[in-house]
Amino acid sequence: MTQRKKGYLLIALAAALYSTTEVALKGLSGYFAPLQLTSERVLIGSMVLLPFALREIKRRSLRLTASDWRYFTVLGFLTVTLHMSLLQMAVMHMDASAAAAIYSGNPVFTVFAAHLLLREPLKKNHLLALGLEVTGILFILNPGHLEISLRGFVEIISATMIFALYGTICKLRVERLSSVVITCFALMIGSLCLLAVLLLGQLAPVAGLYRSMGLELCAKVPLLSGFTLRSTLLMLYAGIFCAGIGMLLMAKIVEYTSATEGSFIYLVKPILATLVAMAAFHEHISTNRAIGIGFFVLASMCVLVPALREMKTEQKKASA
Repeated sequence: MTQRKKGYLLIALAAALYSTTEVALKGLSGYFAPLQLTSERVLIGSMVLLPFALREIKRRSLRLTASDWRYFTVLGFLTVTLHMSLLQMAVMHMDASAAAAIYSGNPVFTVFAAHLLLREPLKKNHLLALGLEVTGILFILNPGHLEISLRGFVEIISATMIFALYGTICKLRVERLSSVVITCFALMIGSLCLLAVLLLGQLAPVAGLYRSMGLELCAKVPLLSGFTLRSTLLMLYAGIFCAGIGMLLMAKIVEYTSATEGSFIYLVKPILATLVAMAAFHEHISTNRAIGIGFFVLASMCVLVPALREMKTEQKKASA
């Protein structure tokens, strides 16, 4: 099996896993403070990956440089301090299926990030996909009769764009460092940075400063409360699977394929996430929401179908 085929199998697995992320976070929102949940679940995910990362470092005889640690820090800041915090806040301000649907706009943002940073080709079908995704967002947002909060919409769009940038930057060093090393240390550094922000927020002067800046979510955040049997099991699932394994799969897919193809996870995710949200929370899916999701699927297909044709052509040339 070629690496590209392995990548597409992992895309299917990651899509199924990521489809439960917003639903799991929604289920935990009543137990933990938003940023408490973010920092702790990501730290759990990174600690689970740590033994595998250390084994990979030993196997490759890697010597991590100061530049590598700066690279991990940038990735950690993007994916934890910004991306995951925004994602957690978004599911507080809108329903899980809407958040998942808008988040599935990742492929188009990734196409442009990969074009600018990695010189991956920007094709006509990519531009068509962008138009379809914007149309889908408008249907979901429904400007004439808002069904979701504008704040939640801005948060989820920002999280989507940041994650597209994360997937693209992963490609820069994944060949040398490996996906598990990058994922583990990026998540660990990101979660520790966020935890430091929250610990500082326990101090009254700092908490007052946070509040004056509109960052109430960082002030006086409880870090040890909210743990019950149900919430602990959900936290472990969100940390180990949605954060740790999910981010590892994303890096592995980029390693096997490309940053653009790695974003194809979101071809399947909006459909699966909507079904999971309906089953878990009995969320109502309006007609315009369903149409918007349909546009997201069409947009992703505009990027996916040509790539599948290229794979088929490559296979024919290889067997000739």
